[in-house]
Amino acid sequence: MEINTSLSSSQARFATWIEEEMPYLWPLFDFSKRELISSSVDEYCEVASRGEQIMARFAAGVWCGNNQFNFDFIEAAAHLDEKQMSVVTDWLKSPFWP
Repeated sequence: MEINTSLSSSQARFATWIEEEMPYLWPLFDFSKRELISSSVDEYCEVASRGEQIMARFAAGVWCGNNQFNFDFIEAAAHLDEKQMSVVTDWLKSPFWP
């Protein structure tokens, strides 16, 4: 996947993070326009696995800087696999905002 060179450094970091840690979420973002495709998050969550739904809400929240997609830590603790949990906890240890 090609990352838009007009992104800010924090947006480029986010795009790289998605590409490396959650590539299945790449279609939820239009990095050429520097935006989250909100409708895609809802559509994705209708068909994704439970863990992928949680990760989509988490990544969308990081991008937006809020919890409008209702990421829930209790739900995450109950359903994320080890790799997904590591992505969340690593971000909590060193959060960044695009």
